[in-house]
Amino acid sequence: MKSAIALAILPVLAAWGPVQDGAFESPEFGLRLKIPAGWTVGSAAKPEILKLSLPGEHAFRPEILLHNLAFTEQHITLSQYREQFRQYMQIQLPDPRILEDRAITVGGKPAVLFAATYKRGEQPAIYLKGLVELSPSRLVSFECVAPRAMEESVRKAGDALLESVEFFPHATPDGTADGVKRFAEAIGKLAATGAEFDKKLDLEYSVGERNVGSYAQVMKSATRDGAAGMEVSTVDVIDLGPEGRLEKRSKVFLSDDLAKQAAEVEIVHRSKERRVQYFTAELILDGTDATIERRINGEKSSTKLKVPERTVLWEGLEALQHRLIAAGKGQVMSLPVLPAFDNEVGHLKMEHRGEYEMKAPAGGLVKVTELAVAREDGVIITYRYDADRKLIQRMVGGGNVVLQAKK
Repeated sequence: MKSAIALAILPVLAAWGPVQDGAFESPEFGLRLKIPAGWTVGSAAKPEILKLSLPGEHAFRPEILLHNLAFTEQHITLSQYREQFRQYMQIQLPDPRILEDRAITVGGKPAVLFAATYKRGEQPAIYLKGLVELSPSRLVSFECVAPRAMEESVRKAGDALLESVEFFPHATPDGTADGVKRFAEAIGKLAATGAEFDKKLDLEYSVGERNVGSYAQVMKSATRDGAAGMEVSTVDVIDLGPEGRLEKRSKVFLSDDLAKQAAEVEIVHRSKERRVQYFTAELILDGTDATIERRINGEKSSTKLKVPERTVLWEGLEALQHRLIAAGKGQVMSLPVLPAFDNEVGHLKMEHRGEYEMKAPAGGLVKVTELAVAREDGVIITYRYDADRKLIQRMVGGGNVVLQAKK
């Protein structure tokens, strides 16, 4: 949390370009807005969305920054972040005076806007900070810093920028349309889940020779609302080192045609400072209609979404992969996925890489089938299954933490 707040208040540094009056759009972040007249656009790198400055003679350069704030593991709500950020300003801004703290709406989303004065060296400064909640996993931050004498004009510019913001679904990765068609074709060819299907996994997380967690999973045939499919219950516990300990429990149902899905997710995050955070989510997916009930550290929210056909609940992904092994080696498929704590569908690329032999965690060689999943952020997750389609190893990117069968 501290790192996310620190990023949100860093000074803006960029190579500034010519003055640009008009529209700005980011397909990557799913956001468009109108640039205030006279402001200059600078270069921005992820997770920054947009940098602006105001040319001219000033005590210091007025700057605006829009920033994407991701809370992948430690989810949060706007009201919870609001209080933390207020306290952060009181500590980190030199000689601060918080002038305003008000709730607003930005692009149809709940938001908050702070205004404060502080000392920038020997110069009095005005600081504006806006936070927009898109989901418990993502906020958008607006930040403006300028000489105090410019308060009236920069407030008007900031208000105009925020009022112009529109959010839209972010761009899908290249090749998604064709990959989604291949996924639909593969699903249509799969055999139904057998009535006697029942499989158990008991894996461990390892760093070298050291055990850092456990992973227990039960898959079995099930029905829901008359639809046949698979139910998966998982208990996932891992030591995150300096970040503490994460415990995740989930129960997911996927019908064979993916038209009916449901998930119950519970996460307990214990920090090294003994702070405990508790998140729950209940999701129901009926065709293209998703209903989500969440509690983030006790704060309740309800959301209804429209999603693409054959969207897969993230927590049910491994159950689906188990079935897709039977499709055999083939071209890359694209899967629309909905995480339990996000309000936007993302797309994964999945490739069945075929069979080969590898060294088994318990020793000796074993014949495995390998599936690779590429997330939109570029991270590749590799899954290896034995001849009984039982997961024996999962590796994330170049990380040194490996989930695998016990030695």
